[in-house]
Parts: sequence; C-alpha cells; structure tokens
Amino acid sequence: MADPTPPRVTPEYLQLLAADLDRRIDRLEQLADAARLRQALYPAPEPPPAARPRRFSRQYPGGRPNPWRTMRLRRRRR
Repeated sequence: MADPTPPRVTPEYLQLLAADLDRRIDRLEQLADAARLRQALYPAPEPPPAARPRRFSRQYPGGRPNPWRTMRLRRRRR
C-alpha cells in the first residue's frame, strides 16, 4: 500500500490557527474573570455544623426498651 502524502501546512493556515487560538484564549480569560467576580460577589455559604447523634430514633420514639424489664415481663406471663 502506498504511503499517503503528508499534509502541507501553509503560512495562511498557520495564521488562521493563531487567530483562532487568540480568540479561545480571550474567551478563557473572560470566563476566568467572570468566575472570580462571581466568587467575590457571592461567596459560598458555610456548611451547617455537624449533626449530633439523635437521642431518640424513629423506631423507638421513647427510647430503646430495657432488655431486663422485657425479660422480667416475659417470665411473669408464663
């Protein structure tokens, strides 16, 4: 199989690439400035403090049952 011919890079094409690169860099600088301005105007809110463990759960709203008391009740029922 024959090798393909290498692409020719013309000076006009290089100028076009440079102009496109300049436009992209300008756009990136605009976006970076906008992000910095937004961060200065609207700082991120502080997260809420860490939650303490709950004393009562949904499963046992009055607290966990006492295993000794339930065992005594089971024995008495017999």
